[in-house]
Amino acid sequence: MEYSALGIALSIIMPFGVLGLASVVQKLGADAEVSRKLVHILVSNWIFFAFAVYGSAWTASILPACFIVLNYLSVRKGIFSAIERDEDNTFGTVWYAVSLFLLCLAGHMLNMPWIAVCGMLAMGYGDGFGALVGKRWGKMYFPNAHSQKSVEGTLTVMLFSGLAVGLVCAFYAPNLTLDFAIRAALVCGVLAAAIELFTPRGIDNLTVPLGVSIVLFLMVQYPLLWPVFACISITLLILIVAYYLRSVTFWASQAALLLGVSLFVFGGWLSFAALVLFFLLGSAVSRIGKNKKLKALNLHERRGARSVVQVAANGLPSLIFAVLYFITGMESFLLAVIVCFAAAAADTFSSEIGMLSNKEPVSILTLKPMQRGISGGVTLFGFLGGILGALTVAVLAVPIFGIAGMFVVIIAGLAGSVIDSMIGATFQAKYQAQSGLTERKSPDGAPLKLARGLIWVNNDVVNFASVLICGLLLVAIW
Repeated sequence: MEYSALGIALSIIMPFGVLGLASVVQKLGADAEVSRKLVHILVSNWIFFAFAVYGSAWTASILPACFIVLNYLSVRKGIFSAIERDEDNTFGTVWYAVSLFLLCLAGHMLNMPWIAVCGMLAMGYGDGFGALVGKRWGKMYFPNAHSQKSVEGTLTVMLFSGLAVGLVCAFYAPNLTLDFAIRAALVCGVLAAAIELFTPRGIDNLTVPLGVSIVLFLMVQYPLLWPVFACISITLLILIVAYYLRSVTFWASQAALLLGVSLFVFGGWLSFAALVLFFLLGSAVSRIGKNKKLKALNLHERRGARSVVQVAANGLPSLIFAVLYFITGMESFLLAVIVCFAAAAADTFSSEIGMLSNKEPVSILTLKPMQRGISGGVTLFGFLGGILGALTVAVLAVPIFGIAGMFVVIIAGLAGSVIDSMIGATFQAKYQAQSGLTERKSPDGAPLKLARGLIWVNNDVVNFASVLICGLLLVAIW
């Protein structure tokens, strides 16, 4: 009883003691962000008191519930100046207390305190040290204006969150193996970094701890889901890099994550690998000779980072065939998934490399010279690029379909690129500008007159149709 009373007393004193320490540090000349993150990191350790000295969920959650109210009043009235930002009003400290409250309840009710500890420490140490490192050494910033987060800070979040989860699973959680602790550290490190990056400032104090805890709960309860979480982690890691490089927009990255996980669930590792390979190589080839391609790119309807529509146009046909493969078990549908990405890669390589050709393109329909950058034009350089693009994806067919399957994918991928050019030349909308034809409806804000094609057929429609047709032809022939 004495130990329990002492523990309860310490649990009450601890958060106020940390606040006092932060105020002293701030008065000694430390940066305001340092004092805030000192509280952020140290108070996260209170979660240990919640399970060491409190015997029920409701008694453990009383103090966090009180701090929800106190922190709200502090945001409004500036009660705890050491933890408040002057420049914004994000209620981050309130969400912090809400997370502590919910995880205290969940940890006790599920009799799985280590899950709650992992969630709080991943947020406390990961986000805390990430902010400090980003502020002190951050040089490379992500494009999202509201977040102002750096690559250095995100990597620190990944490292400290992963370490916190791994150490808790290894030494605090009963009946968990070292193998599980390592896997949990890898998955949750990437997950915490991605959630912290893509969540608006302040709310990440809620989304990071709850997200990490929920994933750990699912990993324990459903071990067979481990490959899915591995797939999610790989996808998030790639998207973090792509987001920094401006290869995808914010919402396109969310769509790509959904596409990647869906492809894995319905089509397995082969479908997922085809998506990853297409995305990585397509993003890389688009950066080659960017200045030389600038004039041609200005004629395109969509420029810059991939949008949600572009992700759907290139990925949805393959997902359709992956679902059909899942339902029927017919391997022709699985091969169609690879063919779809081979066709998309062939078209991307052909377009990007073709724009680097010194020779003017010719129309795929008439073989007469045509304006550079307009759909339907082809060059020898671009054709060779298309072969390379199809080949890079086609190698994935070898383990299941052999060399013959690889050559089929290459041929089908090139056919898809040709179909894309033919549809683009025949049906894609092109508008008349003073300098010639363009695929943009209103390059300077003023709408242009349709010169040829169908007004509703843009580059995304052409990409979707050509890739889908290519997959359907493969299924019919195979």
